[in-house]
Amino acid sequence: MDRIPMTPRGYEQAKEKLDRMRNVELPRLQKSLGDAIELGDISENSEVETARHEIGIIEQLIAELTDKLARAEVIVPKASDAVGLGALVRVVDLDTRRDDEFLIVGEGETRPDVDTVSISSPLGTALLGKRVGEDAEVDAPRGRLRYRVTSLNYPA
Repeated sequence: MDRIPMTPRGYEQAKEKLDRMRNVELPRLQKSLGDAIELGDISENSEVETARHEIGIIEQLIAELTDKLARAEVIVPKASDAVGLGALVRVVDLDTRRDDEFLIVGEGETRPDVDTVSISSPLGTALLGKRVGEDAEVDAPRGRLRYRVTSLNYPA
């Protein structure tokens, strides 16, 4: 069973999402299904089919998130001179000279205040372990991308 690295904040986000799906979304859809069934002939009732389909999707998402949380490896970011989970990284694209900054996070983690890159994405993987001044190369659909780490810190 592969472990899934997550920050403590990402783990809490996933738990909250699972709780919302189980205790809000699924009951809401089950109520919609019950209401649609009460309308009568369920063999030709599009509301019934739609509700059943949406319940199936939510149940699948619940199963996936439950599995993800079971395999989570919560890693508390620690200050380092190398890129790791929780690092705020500034890079420059060596071809376009464009600067970019993002936070290295666990898979599926989001932050409203900063751009994020998953630790398991091609860019996240290429940057892991890099230090300021070192280059990382990423094979992308549009070709090979080359970045240089220009600054790195671990915000609190």
